[in-house]
Amino acid sequence: MRPRSLRCLSAALAGCVILYAAAQAQVMPFRGTWGSGLSPQDSQLLFESIARLNAAEPAKVGRSEAWSNTQTNSSGTSTILQVFHSGGMVCHRLRHHIIIAGQQPGHHYRLTWCRTSTGEWKSKG
Repeated sequence: MRPRSLRCLSAALAGCVILYAAAQAQVMPFRGTWGSGLSPQDSQLLFESIARLNAAEPAKVGRSEAWSNTQTNSSGTSTILQVFHSGGMVCHRLRHHIIIAGQQPGHHYRLTWCRTSTGEWKSKG
């Protein structure tokens, strides 16, 4: 692998660990009328898919990442709606479509994720 690829992979993995820890600490930006419907495994799969989407270079509007948990029948897709800069950070506006335990039609969330100066991706809501 090229050094840049290794750095990107390392950053993506670090982001997964950070996002998973945040999910486990109940820092969940996907709260709504459906409550806590995602299992810990669902949350992990969701945040791993978001980390892959944010880490992909170059970021392109329309790019999507999906996840699915056959044990809980929950699934989802995150799609880049906008790529922009805010406060010196690269940001992605994402649409998240989450289906809890196979219940249609699912829930839609729009969140902005920005890469901080330390390389972490954080939700700005």
